[in-house]
Amino acid sequence: MTMRTKLLWPIAAIIGLFVLYSAYWVVASGQIRKGVNEWIADKENAGYQIDHAGLHIGGYPYRFQIRLVEPHFRAPQSDGGWDARLQELSANAMPHDLSHWIVAFGGPLLLEDYASEGSMIEVTGSDARISLVYSVTGETERVGAEFRDLVVTTHAGSPPDIRSVDELLMSGAVDEEDGLRMRLAVSGVRAAPGVLEPDVERAFGDTARTARVDLEVTHWSALADGANAIAWRDAGGALQIADAELEWGPAHITGNGDFTIDSLARPDGRLSLRVTDPDTLADALVEAGIVPRENEQALRLAAMLAPRGPDGVALPFRIHDGGIYLGPVRLGAIDE
Repeated sequence: MTMRTKLLWPIAAIIGLFVLYSAYWVVASGQIRKGVNEWIADKENAGYQIDHAGLHIGGYPYRFQIRLVEPHFRAPQSDGGWDARLQELSANAMPHDLSHWIVAFGGPLLLEDYASEGSMIEVTGSDARISLVYSVTGETERVGAEFRDLVVTTHAGSPPDIRSVDELLMSGAVDEEDGLRMRLAVSGVRAAPGVLEPDVERAFGDTARTARVDLEVTHWSALADGANAIAWRDAGGALQIADAELEWGPAHITGNGDFTIDSLARPDGRLSLRVTDPDTLADALVEAGIVPRENEQALRLAAMLAPRGPDGVALPFRIHDGGIYLGPVRLGAIDE
């Protein structure tokens, strides 16, 4: 075998692999386009209206990329009747793993009729991505999200409660025991002007530095099928909070506990809270008007008698029959 023949075989093999990969990419991209069109048709059959200025499948040779140009989504009234527009919606997957897609949102999100007819907000951010992992049957197994520098601008109607968020990170997965495990962490959450009562804003400020929660929703399928909260509760569903933390002004609180819902679909349960500085928090709660002054001494006495540990004073936080309690003190009601 000559030297030239020895060189031709590797080159021919490389060319053959390239041709086979190109053929795979063409076939797979056609299936992906078909799947997107079927998804749009399925949503339209459910009452949604979906328009766009173009559907493109690209990314060759490094990845598969789906691009929807100027997508426009309209939900049926049964699902809120909202109207959403984007400059671009894209999804990327690696050629060797089409079960994992990264969805990215391009340009500002214009959301109309989100709360009432005629309302309109614009949401911008430096980064907005969702990660989706599907099983072989097409069901979502894991989901994650990263949003940074979110800013909400209200163009019409009442503004939402949140004006901006510095960072939001979320991850979730359904386990083999039908439990949805989720971790959510947000930082720099700023309330919109006028949302907080003046006394509350003066005592705590308008920005929560950190809020995070690690939780599990048991009997997840009972809630996911039809979103019927009562049916989920009747199936034994519960919200188990493994760990939670809140830093907001003088409040630095961690805790864990369990919740479900009552017959009126209101939260019902208990958190075991650990308060780093109970005296400062009590001062802020009274100054904000959340705790009436006549209950101030009862709250301080409960904090003084409560067990102390390295993370602070332990106090129970309860929601029962629509009432909200911190220790022995009633803070208010859910419908207030």
